[in-house]
Amino acid sequence: MSPLPSRRSLLKAAAVLPALLGPARAALPGPRPLRLAVLLPAHESLPGFTAAFLAGLQGPLQAAGAGLQVTRSGPGPAQLRRAAAQALAGAPDALITLGDGVPELLGEALPPGLPVIAAGPGAAPTRRPARAGLLGASLHAWEAEWLMGAELARRAQPTFLLISPLDSGYDLPFAFSQGLARGGKLVGSAVLDPAAGPQALGTQLRAARESGARHLHLQDSAQMHAALVRRAAQRLGLSLSVDSLGHGAEQVRAQTAQGLHPAAALGQDVGRWLAQASAALPALSPLGLVAALSGASFQGARGHLQVTPDGLLRAPLALVTPGRAPQPLAQRPRWRPPGHSAAQRAPVRLSPRRRAELEPSAYNRSGRPLTSNHASSLAAAARWLTQPSRSR
Repeated sequence: MSPLPSRRSLLKAAAVLPALLGPARAALPGPRPLRLAVLLPAHESLPGFTAAFLAGLQGPLQAAGAGLQVTRSGPGPAQLRRAAAQALAGAPDALITLGDGVPELLGEALPPGLPVIAAGPGAAPTRRPARAGLLGASLHAWEAEWLMGAELARRAQPTFLLISPLDSGYDLPFAFSQGLARGGKLVGSAVLDPAAGPQALGTQLRAARESGARHLHLQDSAQMHAALVRRAAQRLGLSLSVDSLGHGAEQVRAQTAQGLHPAAALGQDVGRWLAQASAALPALSPLGLVAALSGASFQGARGHLQVTPDGLLRAPLALVTPGRAPQPLAQRPRWRPPGHSAAQRAPVRLSPRRRAELEPSAYNRSGRPLTSNHASSLAAAARWLTQPSRSR
């Protein structure tokens, strides 16, 4: 069996293709319309995320005349594989998945060489498998948290980290604490109790301030507690920042049009990426499409986008503060932890009873927060979008 083409060979093919075609390219018939399949979560923890992504994706693809088959799946690996088989039954030119880690969970259910774009928040960076045709697009949530921590470290503000149950089992607390470790001080962290009212939250934040905190960073991707926390922080004189999916306070994120949902911007960018790549080809083929996608550079909903050597569609990030001009950030984290140890993580722990009440699927049976070992990180990443919200 011949080996699958490497990413380097695909990029070489993209560079050579125009030279081979030369002036004869204009005489060739245009490619047929793209046939695409998208695999979406049937349930979500982030209200409106999936719908916004799909709406954003459909616009550029419809304008390009591409066909899009939508298939939805539950969170389990077996459910994902069944849904993938259904999505691939129509022989699409490419598959789009939504949810960090989904292609890795699908594994051999994906045909060799099939172009796959793995889209998601980017909340749990994992080691990408050596699979030809796999590319990625995300909201860079992990990088944004690292950069927010690094910005607070530069200001030397003693910081308290407040985390929603949804975010507590994943890599975002670790990313923020690692950025803050570049000269800042994390005085403590806590997981929000969904049942806590304003009085209990106020008591928790007063204790944080008494421990020396002058700044509060909130990780609440689903925005279930954000308004309450903002009011409490303002009363106590604590400055506030939020994660990249939040709003109403300082944050690091990609810049988008006013009022555009981050997931809609991601969907638009993935749609434009595919539409422009296919339009550059005289005839559609898996090799040609992956080569065109790998060499793409274009203006998207989140600014000027480029594809990195490892196949990730990268958007520029900025420090966004209400009432001020966004501050572009050129620095990015230098590494993504493929398997950091539990001792390096932010110290977030819950009692067994509280774990069961809040988010039992986010924790392993030993009672420790999930670390980023390959198996548990992938399962947690997929559940980040596909786990039904317990607040509804």
